[in-house]
Amino acid sequence: MTFNYNKNLIYAIIYWVLEIVYRAFMYLEWNCFSILKRDSTNEYIYVILLDIADLLAGFLVLYINSTLKKKKEVGVYSDDNTSNSFIGKIEIISGEEKTLQKTKNYTYKIILICILDYLNRLAFFIFYQIFSEATHEVLSHKAQKDIIIHLDIIARYVFSIFILKTKVLKHHKVAILIIFIGFIILVPIDYISINYFSTTINAGLTYKYIGLLTFRGILFPFEDTIVKKVFIDDYIQPELLMFLRGLGEFVIILVVTPFLYFFIWKNDDSYFEFNSDLTNIILMVIFYTLSSFIKAYLLVKVIYYFSSQSVSFLIISESLTGSVADIIEIFIEKEHSFDVIALLLGIIVIIITTFGTLIYDEIIIIKKCGMDKNVAKEITSRGELELNSLSTFDDNDREVEAEEDT
Repeated sequence: MTFNYNKNLIYAIIYWVLEIVYRAFMYLEWNCFSILKRDSTNEYIYVILLDIADLLAGFLVLYINSTLKKKKEVGVYSDDNTSNSFIGKIEIISGEEKTLQKTKNYTYKIILICILDYLNRLAFFIFYQIFSEATHEVLSHKAQKDIIIHLDIIARYVFSIFILKTKVLKHHKVAILIIFIGFIILVPIDYISINYFSTTINAGLTYKYIGLLTFRGILFPFEDTIVKKVFIDDYIQPELLMFLRGLGEFVIILVVTPFLYFFIWKNDDSYFEFNSDLTNIILMVIFYTLSSFIKAYLLVKVIYYFSSQSVSFLIISESLTGSVADIIEIFIEKEHSFDVIALLLGIIVIIITTFGTLIYDEIIIIKKCGMDKNVAKEITSRGELELNSLSTFDDNDREVEAEEDT
């Protein structure tokens, strides 16, 4: 078994560190993230803040575009991934500019990405709006994460096969089997934890919560697959796509929000009752927006340099953090229960699932049963060996010809 290091893995490592810190703080100090008393309006505010986070990518667009212009003037521009310019419209070849054509459905793909992302982000708002009796405290967020994330991972592989036409090789099949087994084990563990070990969780509402949010486990992978297709077909950089997504969702928010206000919120003042003082709200908004911006940026970078399936490795950190946070909370409250055993088993399964995603993405290569035969690194190595063999063969031929001439 070998580890295939890639310099762009730094994006995934930073994401993991940030996600663990962010989620642990959110799970243990949820009140700090509660701006309003009603969870439904809180969730809609998060939708707006996530869109602002995407719009912050506009500063990166301006910066990189400015840097590109300077490099173009001195003729030293190069791109380490596509050899295309940042805005995806010109290619520098011997000091000349060549127009790159977008695909005919480029605009439709961007619109689809915006709609999918908005619907995904709106899921929590929809749940709390429908089930007004539900609160953040009575739901098992860990169980929701475990189930939806595993569904998300499997859906990514399915979409990559049918949309991106990814070949399914032996190591891919083994990885999918490992992840599926992890999912089968994790579901009963979460069921036992909810129904037998927890005294605060409302099992009925939790199952409804999981059921309604299931579409996130399908639509998010679909969105990321379309994002990857845009990167492949239309020559744009992740910063620009992130900014365009923010602009598209901003338009949707401008259209939808007035309807929500006049038909749902207007006649009920409880939707706008604050749960904290102004200083805490401002600090929370800044923290949430900036951390969301960094995470979204790292995620699109991973899709850009690797694939939409590679996001699986990132989102696994959410389940892991949820389990660790629950264990910490149990020991803080000094309630030693059998729930710890279920949580530890859940962590082991999550680690196994992480192992499977690393095998699929060829970050871990298993050199048994031919599972290393068709990974990119081994194919490249074989190609280099063949070139070296051909070079040696040509050199020997020249030496023989030289001896015959003499």
